[in-house]
Amino acid sequence: MYEKKGRFIVEFQDIPKARQHQIEIDVEERRGNYNEVELGFDEQRALQEAKRCLSCRRCLGCALCWAECKPEAIIFEMEDEILDLEADSVIIAPGVERPLGRLDKRLGFGAHLNVITDTQLERMLSRTGPSAGLVIRPYDGEVPASIAFVQSYAAASPEMHQAALCFGINGAIQVRSKLPQADINVFAANLEDFKEAHQESLARLDRIEITEASVSQVDALEDQSLELSIEVNGSVQKSEFDLVVLITEPHISQEIKSLSKSLGLGIEYANFLMGGGQGLISADK
Repeated sequence: MYEKKGRFIVEFQDIPKARQHQIEIDVEERRGNYNEVELGFDEQRALQEAKRCLSCRRCLGCALCWAECKPEAIIFEMEDEILDLEADSVIIAPGVERPLGRLDKRLGFGAHLNVITDTQLERMLSRTGPSAGLVIRPYDGEVPASIAFVQSYAAASPEMHQAALCFGINGAIQVRSKLPQADINVFAANLEDFKEAHQESLARLDRIEITEASVSQVDALEDQSLELSIEVNGSVQKSEFDLVVLITEPHISQEIKSLSKSLGLGIEYANFLMGGGQGLISADK
C-alpha cells in the first residue's frame, strides 16, 4: 500500500534526529563519595528530546508513522466497528480524579519536595509503591516524626468537602499504623458538619489531632522541614513539620459524566461519591 522509506516519508526539518542522553558526572567526580551519578536532562536536552516525536500536526495520509513503526502495529485498512452487547447490569467504577490545578500555590506543592498530595501518599503507603510501603520524606528518605494533613482547596460543596476529608483522614489513619510515634495533625476549614457526621469514628482516632484552621503559607527551612503559617481564630501561628500532605478535592472525570448521561443515569459528582456511604476506615488498633 505504501512504500517504506520511500517518497511517502515527509521530512520535518524541526524534528531533531538524535536521541538525547541524560547528563552523568565524570568518573573522577564519582570517586570517594555517594553523589548521584545520573543527573537526568537539563532544560535544553529535555526540549530537544520532546521534539523527537513525529509531530504530525494532523493526519495527511503520508504514512510516516507506518514506515517508522518497527512492530508494524499501524493498520490503515482497519475500520471502526460497533459491537452490540447484551448485559443484565452495567457497573460504573471510575474512581476519581484530583485536579492539581486547584491546589493553592502558597502551600508549596512542586516547590518543596516534602510537600506531597494525598494521592502520592496512597502510592507511598502501597507495598508496590516507590518506597515499598514506607512513609518517608522525599527530600532525604528519612522517616518523618511529624506530619501535617492540610486542606489544599479554597472551597467545595459540602458533600465534596466531606468526601475529601474522609480521604485525607483515612490516609492519616493508615500513616498512624505505620508510624506509631509520629505527631499527626489535620488542618481544615468548615469541620462542624463533618465532625457531627463522623462523631463516633473520630472519637476513636489514635492521637490524630484535627484542627479547624486554614494554612496560608508553607515555607521550606534549611533542612527542608516545613514551616506552616496557620490561621486560627484571626491569629497566625507558626508550626514546623517534617512532611506535609495536601488534602485534594476529588472529581469525577468528564468521560464518566458523558458515559452516565448516555446510559440515562443522573450522576452528580458529589452525590456519587457520598452515595456509597463514604466514611472513615476503622481507627481501632
